[in-house]
Formats: sequence, C-alpha cells, structure tokens
Amino acid sequence: MTDDYYKVGFLKTLWIIRDYLSEIVIGGGWVPLIYYHYLLADKSREPIRTRDIDLMVKLKLPVIGSKTVEQLLVEAGFRPNFKSRETTPVICYEGNIDGRDVEIEFLTDQKGAKEDTVIEVQKGLNAQSLRFISIPLTNVIEVEIDDIPVGDGSSPLKVKIPSPEAYIFHKGLVFVRRKRQQKKAKDLYYIFDILANCLELRERIIIGLKESKKAYPHSWFRRFLRNLELNFSSVISDGVMLVLSQRPAGAFPNLNDEQFKQYVLGTFQEFIGEIKSF
Repeated sequence: MTDDYYKVGFLKTLWIIRDYLSEIVIGGGWVPLIYYHYLLADKSREPIRTRDIDLMVKLKLPVIGSKTVEQLLVEAGFRPNFKSRETTPVICYEGNIDGRDVEIEFLTDQKGAKEDTVIEVQKGLNAQSLRFISIPLTNVIEVEIDDIPVGDGSSPLKVKIPSPEAYIFHKGLVFVRRKRQQKKAKDLYYIFDILANCLELRERIIIGLKESKKAYPHSWFRRFLRNLELNFSSVISDGVMLVLSQRPAGAFPNLNDEQFKQYVLGTFQEFIGEIKSF
C-alpha cells in the first residue's frame, strides 16, 4: 500500500473529531510525519507509517458541542473493539474510512503507583492510563495541517503534538516496557529517524531535554539515559538490531546493512554523549 493510503485515513479521522482537537494530543507513529510535513514543511520526507492512531487526553475530557467523541466516531462508522475483560475495558475504535482501515486508541496519564488501568475520560470513552504519558501530554506544540482531503473549501486544522524533546524523552522511557518486540523496535526507530533526519530540530531537542531533566524526577532522566546506554553500547546491541529491523525499503540507500548499523550506533552514541554532559 502507498504511503498516502495511510495518511489519507489519518487526516480524515482528524477531520471527524475536529471539534475536539484542542483537547487532544496526537501521539505514536504519526508524530514524525507531522514534524516532517507540517512543522518543517517538507512533504518529500516519508517516515514509516502505521494505521494505528494514538490520541492522548487528560483524565477528564469535556464535551464540546452536542456530541461526545464516541458519538462522532460511531456516526462515522467506527466500532468499539473490546481488548480486555476488565470492568472498565480497554477499547480501540476500528473503522474503514473511504476504503482505508483505521484503528484509534485513547491514552491518558497514570497517576500514582498503580499498574496500568483504564479510565472513562468522557461518557462512553475509555482511555488506557500509562506511565510517563504526562511528558508528551503536557509538553506540546501546535501545527497547522493544510491538506485535509475532504473536498474543496475545507479549512486547515490546528493539531497538538508532543514537542520533539518530549517525544524522544517519552519513547526512551517506554520502549523497555513494551511486551512486543515490534513495538519496541518502532519506538527506537522513531527516535533514530528524528535524530538522523531532523537536524533542524537538534538544538531544540538538546535544550529541551536539559530542561526536562530539571522538570521531572531525576530518576526518570537517569532511567532514560540508562535505557539508551544499555541498548546502544556496540554494533551488535539489541537497540541497533531493532532499529535495523524497521529500516524502510529505500531508506539510506547508500548504506548496506553493516554500514547502516554503524550509522545507527554512531547517531545514538553521539546523542548519549550530549545528554550525559548536562
């Protein structure tokens, strides 16, 4: 499937819930694309895509207008899929938007030392509460999406996404908690992709992480640094191999696999060296 296949489904989903975009922070694998296409205004760059859409919300999501988020999604053809048997179950919304399969999951911040739980953040809308979501949920930037594919005359949408430093900080904390290797690999590839291909953001990322070290518990930053050091200590480290496993066809065409692994290792070790100096 083409890259635009997934992007069109993603953008049309944002249009469906447009009234709530001021209360939602987009997360997951769509964030690098938004950095490229809308923050840096370079639509020639193509990060890896996914049909999954992660949307982060606060613990209480106000009702805007006359319809809840669930009502908007159901009216657009989405159906809730119960993914657990808990009293308040994990729910994702699955739908087909103009022939494009889309899956949406809502996330919110985990408070206290409880294990991951599910919280009803709005009538009928369950969000999975996860550790460290406060980082990307509260450190945001706003960008304008100017190519919503919903016909002539549609207005651009303003969306919120994590700041680049918050996105990397969060991914560096959570990848070790992933149960599925593919999810872990994607987290690390997203970090690598931004570090390697968004040089315009590098200074901002370093300055932002320095501020994050002060703003959050010191144990969080130590864990972030340790996670990266343990996974990028040599060319055969797990992190390097996981990033390699997500390398898209055609990415870095002048590098064979061995050269690419060396490049991945060098990119992360340079980054680790910078943040260790804080």
